[in-house]
Amino acid sequence: MLDPKRTARVLGSLIITQGAVLIVFWRILAKIIATATERYSNFTGRMAKSFFTQDRALAELLKTGSSFLTPLLIAGIIIIVLGVLMLVFPKRTVRIFTFLRILR
Repeated sequence: MLDPKRTARVLGSLIITQGAVLIVFWRILAKIIATATERYSNFTGRMAKSFFTQDRALAELLKTGSSFLTPLLIAGIIIIVLGVLMLVFPKRTVRIFTFLRILR
C-alpha cells in the first residue's frame, strides 16, 4: 500500500511526464511550422498560395499554429517545475492534497 509521501512522489513523476510530453509536442509543432514556412517562402509556394484555396487555408493555420508555440513551451516548463517541486517537497504536497481533499 502506498503511504501519502509515495503517492505524492508518484503524482509528481506523472506530472513531470505530462510536462515532458507537452515539450515534445512543442518540438514537433515547431519542426512542422518551420517546414511549412520554408515551403511557402519560395516562388512555387507563393504561387500555390495564390491559386489554391487549400494552400491559403494551410497558410492561415500556419499563423495560428505559430502563435501556440510560446504558450505551449511555457505551460510545459511550468508543469515540469510543479512536478519537481512535488518530488522535492512531498510532505508539503501531502498537506496541500489533504487540504484540497484529494488525499485522506
